[in-house]
Amino acid sequence: MITENLKTNASLEASHIELGKFYFLNDKYDEAVAEFKKAIEINPSNAEAYYNIGLIKESSNLICEAKEMYQKAVNINSEYKIAKDRLAKLIGVEIKD
Repeated sequence: MITENLKTNASLEASHIELGKFYFLNDKYDEAVAEFKKAIEINPSNAEAYYNIGLIKESSNLICEAKEMYQKAVNINSEYKIAKDRLAKLIGVEIKD
């Protein structure tokens, strides 16, 4: 029973990630973030979900929030190269609030 629940959760988590990507590609940022957050609720260690939220925040010019999401992704997976690269790029960006 536990194994079935884990498989169901993993499948549901992956579905939320894919739906989030779909929404993001179709410029539906709020819906995309909601889907990535659902994936995080299932698995708080989902670095990909944090990374994707970071992309959305960066696309919306919310640089501080983007950096925070990229940092969470890197904290979860220190080998997550694209998240590290995006974070490094944003650290040099001047923030205008």
